[in-house]
Amino acid sequence: MSFILNLMAVAYTVGSLQRKSQMDVLLEFIKTILEHQNPTDKLKELAELIGDVFQLMPSGKHMVGRDLGRMQPTASLQCRTAG
Repeated sequence: MSFILNLMAVAYTVGSLQRKSQMDVLLEFIKTILEHQNPTDKLKELAELIGDVFQLMPSGKHMVGRDLGRMQPTASLQCRTAG
């Protein structure tokens, strides 16, 4: 309960909370591997799971695959560069 009260007293950015969560998961991942009887096999198993769980998503922000329309300069711009 005190943890919740502490969170209410301080506001954190979403990015910093994400990074903290990612580091917590990474440390737990490393501990799991190190504590396993056969760390090499466990690493291979977890690496396969990561590939299945964390799919890369295409970005809509970077204009990839979008029709950009006419790419030639307008007549006014052509006159401007000539003069």
